[in-house]
Amino acid sequence: MIFDSFDEAYLKLCGLCRYLPAGLQKRYDSPLFTRAVITNLEEHRLIKRQSNNLSFKLSRMGKKVLGEMGYEFPEDARMDIKRPAYQRKLKNAAWNVLLYLAGIDVFGESVRGLSEKETGYVSSLMIRSDANMRVLAATRYLGILKLYDTVYIPYYAEGWLMPGHETEIFKSQVGAIQGVSRLHLLLMSETLEEVWDQIHPPQRSKPLQKGMRQIDRALEEMLYDTVLLPLNRDGVLQMRVMACRNYRSRIACGLGCDIEVPKELGNSDGISRGVPYIVGVDLNMERITRALKQIIMHSAEVPKIVCFPFQKNVLIKGLLLYGCQKTILVTLDKKSTYRIFPELTIQPVREPYRTKEGGYMEVNER
Repeated sequence: MIFDSFDEAYLKLCGLCRYLPAGLQKRYDSPLFTRAVITNLEEHRLIKRQSNNLSFKLSRMGKKVLGEMGYEFPEDARMDIKRPAYQRKLKNAAWNVLLYLAGIDVFGESVRGLSEKETGYVSSLMIRSDANMRVLAATRYLGILKLYDTVYIPYYAEGWLMPGHETEIFKSQVGAIQGVSRLHLLLMSETLEEVWDQIHPPQRSKPLQKGMRQIDRALEEMLYDTVLLPLNRDGVLQMRVMACRNYRSRIACGLGCDIEVPKELGNSDGISRGVPYIVGVDLNMERITRALKQIIMHSAEVPKIVCFPFQKNVLIKGLLLYGCQKTILVTLDKKSTYRIFPELTIQPVREPYRTKEGGYMEVNER
């Protein structure tokens, strides 16, 4: 077996995530997770399938091969695959894979190291492996994502949080990153509709004990702008665009609108001159509604919100909730997206893995 770039990526993601979910090809439509790639790694005993068929993990030989390539990942405690903690790891892994497919370096080893990168991510799986970070035991955030001057704290939209404790811990870590001017939360689930139902349930959740709050109440106490994202191929597209520098102004210019943001809104709300467009592809409802209210105050034009087609239904729910339904939604289809961001059309190329010496790496079945 001649080791190639897809094999390398799959094994590295296995090492980072501990358990890599099955069915990622169906979820993300990426050549990295095809049956041919997985079967080849399994036949050469570099990965092994869990007994419940829900995930794969590195074999002893897979860890050895990664070590020979210069990649070391912390050992994980033995996991009972029947416990909820296992399901949480699978969801965390799906999020790590989404970021990887969006072109973001997910293999960061320290939060402080994000200062040296324009974009990057440090998974909670890496943070928790630090002996000095045992305080993270009661936290639920999945890691720390940096996109230029903004940091995002990601959560899977379910269950409970301890908002005071969560905020104290992630703020102390974000403080070590230089060049950060904004901090947002990021909520995800399998679909956007599932995210919305969790943070806006039909019946308000009941208070819990000892500082614990269901996620809808926790968000009210944490008081941060929140970005919504689905854990599927649509979410990959959303994150790929958000990871492009100046993506809001590029979208506005691609629609024939020059950006001019009212001074009181700062430079991040994406309002354009002339026809009042709001670029809302990040699905940050707090930012969108702030911008809408400013437009209503300063313009007689009916505002327009640019979003992806898969965001439209949830965006309508948000506009109704915040009393901002007098708007026009402009959907940005894939053809237009790729015209504005031609770099997104570049596909990964499968090629032989090269060692530092320039040679090929061959792995034999043992």
